[in-house]
Amino acid sequence: MIKYVISILLVATFINHSVAQTNLLTIKDAVEVALNRNPDLNQARAVLLQMQQERKIVTGINAPEISFMKEGINNQADNPFGERRYSVSQSIDFPLASIHRFKRLDQEAKAQELKIKAMEKDVTVEVKSHYVAVVYALHLQKLRNQQIQLAKDLYNAVYTKFETGYGNGIDLIKAELQIAEAENDLDESEKILHQARYNLFNALGYNPEEQKYTILFTDTLRGAEDKISQYYVLNNLEKQPMFQSAELEYESIKYRIKEAKSNLLPGLRFDLYKQDYGNGFKYNGYEIGISIPLWYSFSQKGKIRVAKAYGEETLWKQQKIKLDMKKEVEDAWHGYITSKSTIERFQETIQNKAEKLQTLTLQAYRLGEIDLLNLINAQQIYLGSQQRYITALRDYYLKMIALEKYLDDEIVF
Repeated sequence: MIKYVISILLVATFINHSVAQTNLLTIKDAVEVALNRNPDLNQARAVLLQMQQERKIVTGINAPEISFMKEGINNQADNPFGERRYSVSQSIDFPLASIHRFKRLDQEAKAQELKIKAMEKDVTVEVKSHYVAVVYALHLQKLRNQQIQLAKDLYNAVYTKFETGYGNGIDLIKAELQIAEAENDLDESEKILHQARYNLFNALGYNPEEQKYTILFTDTLRGAEDKISQYYVLNNLEKQPMFQSAELEYESIKYRIKEAKSNLLPGLRFDLYKQDYGNGFKYNGYEIGISIPLWYSFSQKGKIRVAKAYGEETLWKQQKIKLDMKKEVEDAWHGYITSKSTIERFQETIQNKAEKLQTLTLQAYRLGEIDLLNLINAQQIYLGSQQRYITALRDYYLKMIALEKYLDDEIVF
């Protein structure tokens, strides 16, 4: 019987462990889901597919035209017509214009591919940032529970003194208020956690029925600090996908200008036909024609000017992208350094001393060596240092994620 019970417990433990593993959403899983389901990203991929297919339909070779012609019709004559003719006509753009058009479309497609890479980086940053917010909220909730326990310890110490006649009602009311405030802070932390979860789920594209409370999150993250180099990032801004995409857009505009200029060259037209002058389709003929760009000032000249204006716009776009990236890198780097210093200072000095201060003041209050105000102050110092620590951890990972966008390697996982 005992072996049977143990077997059931082991199976139940295994099942619970399996369920927990199944419902666990890691930061890596979250990024993969978002990259597959993000609407803007999938829309950009569809645009790329359109661009790739467009190359097949702008060859400059128009659809052939088949026609039948009959002229000199006279039903009273021996020959009721002067000529009948079947013809096939084919018109094409001047080949140089088609070549420049192909090159333009190729550059535009490559620019779109780089835009998608840049968007994937942005989506990764967004999802990881939301995940960090969830982890922060989980730690904040733990801290608020610890705050309630400290408030209860304080209340118990005050109540003991009150029962023995060494305390007073005012201190007891203050202790009760500390518990109530701690409970309010816990409620607030739960609201922050729910909001962080919903923000993450929205970034993942989860439908309402998929946003389950059974989904679990890891409460620790790892960062590869050795891969962060401010010098490397700042000196490789022009290698970023968004900047390179703008460069290719500018190259495509150059081909657009050449294409418009090539349209000044004549288009070609070829006609082949079979002729019948009354005794059967015994004759063949052909015709070659060219288009003359008489309306240059109304059409192609305007297209050239428009393309040049697009080129000017793209150059300024490149400049703005570079300035925005530099600002983002500088802000992320300095924020990363500041939060890292705060974390190290807490771990090396503040943590142990704050814990020791809180423990000693509680003992001193029970012995009657200090008053309630000093005990409350010591607890606030301890809780405040813990709050600053987890906030610094949150900022530390957020800044690393912002810098990761400009690196080839993953540094937060």
